[in-house]
Amino acid sequence: MPHVDSASAESRSSVPGAILVPSDEQARLFIEAVQDYAIFMLDRNGYVISWNIGAERIKGYKAQEILGQHFSVFYPPDEVTAGKPAKDLEIAAREGRQENEGWRIRRDGTKFFANLIITAVKGSDGRLIGFGKVTRDITERMLAQKALEESQQKLHESEKALRQLSVHLLRTQDQERQRIGRELHDSLGQYLSALKMKLDSIAFLQEDSPGATAAEVSECSELADTCIKEVRTISYLLYPPFLEERGLGAATRWYLEGFQKRSGIEVRYTAPEEFERISRDTELVLFRVLQESLTNVHRHSGSSTADITLTREGDSVTMEVLDRGKGLPPEVLHDASSDWMGARGVGLRGMSERVRQVGGKLEISSNGAGTKLRVTVPVQPYAGPEEDS
Repeated sequence: MPHVDSASAESRSSVPGAILVPSDEQARLFIEAVQDYAIFMLDRNGYVISWNIGAERIKGYKAQEILGQHFSVFYPPDEVTAGKPAKDLEIAAREGRQENEGWRIRRDGTKFFANLIITAVKGSDGRLIGFGKVTRDITERMLAQKALEESQQKLHESEKALRQLSVHLLRTQDQERQRIGRELHDSLGQYLSALKMKLDSIAFLQEDSPGATAAEVSECSELADTCIKEVRTISYLLYPPFLEERGLGAATRWYLEGFQKRSGIEVRYTAPEEFERISRDTELVLFRVLQESLTNVHRHSGSSTADITLTREGDSVTMEVLDRGKGLPPEVLHDASSDWMGARGVGLRGMSERVRQVGGKLEISSNGAGTKLRVTVPVQPYAGPEEDS
């Protein structure tokens, strides 16, 4: 074997691309200089036999204070009692390494959260010599992660609270509509009816002496009659008695007939002649969606027609509203297909949340040829008049 002197070895070390193999002394100096990681050795029984500057910085012990002590001093008392230090060494000896994260104790008693790796060190004959241990302080990362999780939890709770509030507001709105509608019909409507009767009787008494008074009374009677019809229409729109008394099918036919007269939009309605009753909450949701959809058709679409389809298949009911207008702007359509919190406009948010609260699904598709709204809700059986009591 040719002899290589130190001079020639030194000259090769300056050659670009040469691979240098560090000596044991160089490796020791490197480990001792590392400050971001605690790197130290344990003997076969877990006693500290080496210590670097990173270990001193992270754990607070100087080398002369910790050498010869058992590494269990770094564990919280409950883990020591549970025998975790010994278990960690057993796993490392059996599997070659053990990695975990957990709380560890500094010299001054304070805690830090650490990433820990224990590696079994074996001789050329395979016999266990000891363990190498690398510890990194990741307290800041852990606290940041915990803060993020707490923030996400608070956001989730806030969103849940907003949903509950939305459901409550919608339900309160319906109850208030019902109350106002009944009061308009039962009180103001009755007063107007009485007024008309009085005016009619006066007009009858004036038949023998026709004149200006009779004409004025006749006009008052016509005005009162118009008021009665208007109050009845408003009260029915706020909370249609047909919906309570005869169900969704009859209420829809009644509403579409009035809508067609008021708007001038041709309405085509397709549904079973006898539509079986479903739960009153679900009937109300579908009716409100119908009202809101047709209001949008009337105000925004420019369509001269609207097609309404009501079907029931198995355990679900589907309502479709189709117009042939100018369609929705892309940004509104995008928002409408997203989560309800991002939907634009009170109408879309209201429809979306109403459908959501009965476990249904709202879909909207639109282009320059028109807009199609489709709502599918699960069927809940009708419980009769006592359902809301």
